[in-house]
Amino acid sequence: MNHASALKLTQKWLKDHQKTQTWLAERIGMSTALLSQVMNGNRKLQTKYIIAISKVTEIPLEQLVGTEKIDNDQPQVVLRGGLSNEESKRQIDQLLWDIQHCVELEATLHAK
Repeated sequence: MNHASALKLTQKWLKDHQKTQTWLAERIGMSTALLSQVMNGNRKLQTKYIIAISKVTEIPLEQLVGTEKIDNDQPQVVLRGGLSNEESKRQIDQLLWDIQHCVELEATLHAK
């Protein structure tokens, strides 16, 4: 799942339709401050909000979620052994959170 792509599409839609982040936040049930953090890349976009954005903007969910080829030059996480510090634990927690959101999106896409 490519959050950056979803955010770019959403920002483009807002600009093209002369809508503000506040307008969008109100319609998807998110605080304006949180949406601003998401749009700035400081927070992840939760599955329920991706679905809500798709409904409000009428951007197809498949387009928002997008699919990308796996780039073998990109860093990969290898899950072996124990976690050595708090940062490792935080990264694994974030990975698990991202996996959960991906599974939820896949279920939503295939439920249609």
